[in-house]
Amino acid sequence: MREAFLQYLLDQGVVEPATLSGLRGAMRMAPEPIGSIAFSFGLLGPGDVELVLDAQRRDYAPFGEIAIREGLLTREQVTQLLYVQQVRAAAGLAEALTLTGHGDLAETMRLFASFLLERAPELNTESRTAPHRG
Repeated sequence: MREAFLQYLLDQGVVEPATLSGLRGAMRMAPEPIGSIAFSFGLLGPGDVELVLDAQRRDYAPFGEIAIREGLLTREQVTQLLYVQQVRAAAGLAEALTLTGHGDLAETMRLFASFLLERAPELNTESRTAPHRG
C-alpha cells in the first residue's frame, strides 16, 4: 500500500520524481508487526505473543497463521490486522512527506484520506486475499 500511495501522490502532482528517493528511504522501514498491533488492542496478551513467536521460530510460518492455528485469533481478526498494518505503513509515508518538508500536514492528510476512500473496495478485497505475515 505504501508504494500505491506514493504513486497516488505522484499522480496528484504532490510529489516530484526527484523527491522519490528520500521517500523510498522512509519506506524501507519494516511495517509494524501484526502481533504488536494485536497486543496494543488487547487481542493478544504477552504470553500469547511469545507463544506465537516461539512457534514462528520453529515453524517459519507467518505470525497470523500460527495465531489462527493456536486459536488465539480468528482469520477475520488476522485479515483486519493486516489491513491496519497496511494503513499504518502508508500513513508512515504521509508522515515522512510532512516531516521532511515535502508536504503540508493538512493537505497530506486530506490526500491520504482520499487515497483510502478511493481504494476502499480494492483494499477490502486485498485484505481478504493477502498472505498472512507476522
